[in-house]
Amino acid sequence: MDSQELPTKRARVGPDLKITVDDGELEVHSLILELASPVFASMLNSSMKEGYGATIDLPGKRKRELETFYKSLQLCSMEPLTKETARFLTQWADEYQVDPLKAKCDEFLMGAPVDGPALQFAVKYGLPRRTKQCLDIMKTDLAQNIHQLHVLTDKDCVQHLADFWPLIIRQAGVPSMAMPAPEVLKSMWPFLAQAVRCTPQAVKFAILEKELKTFPGKLYNHLPSSSQSDRKGEMWMTEQLQRLNVL
Repeated sequence: MDSQELPTKRARVGPDLKITVDDGELEVHSLILELASPVFASMLNSSMKEGYGATIDLPGKRKRELETFYKSLQLCSMEPLTKETARFLTQWADEYQVDPLKAKCDEFLMGAPVDGPALQFAVKYGLPRRTKQCLDIMKTDLAQNIHQLHVLTDKDCVQHLADFWPLIIRQAGVPSMAMPAPEVLKSMWPFLAQAVRCTPQAVKFAILEKELKTFPGKLYNHLPSSSQSDRKGEMWMTEQLQRLNVL
């Protein structure tokens, strides 16, 4: 093994580390990163070049996001989250295992609208409260949300598909059946969604049609018998329902 001396460790006075990203660089205190992130701690204290150099390269990252992430790790930072920063900070916190920051983003995103992409994002990045919120809300109105729920067939959300399957087939008016493979459901989702949305309307129409068939008799009982008003009313209602193919 080459006995060449390794570079001296970084001094811990002032910013002692430079992070280079796609569109710039930022000088930081390495200790803040080490204390907040096990990933950075491992990176900075290993015998890899990151541990001994004065620069870390993070390809695929943007400087503005890095600056926001670094500020969020400092105890004195009171910078509020926004919809945009909460999303990318969730991704940073997940990648670098900064659990307190991820929990903060989870709490913030509870106030955002619920839809398919929101559910997929919450599941993918491990936001438990936001995931439960999305699932619960979408279950309460399956017909309204069925098109958004196609994300359940994606690999990020497939773990929740089994919980929804009994609700979906019942809403679609389909007899109990085993759940097909996710890749099969993905291709048939538009047809399944249409069935879920249309079946409640068909059920309501069937109930209405059944009730309408009783109207002639009810009208007969309601009208007075004088001048055969009851009989005439019954006949008129029967004719109207026959014209509409209800009878």
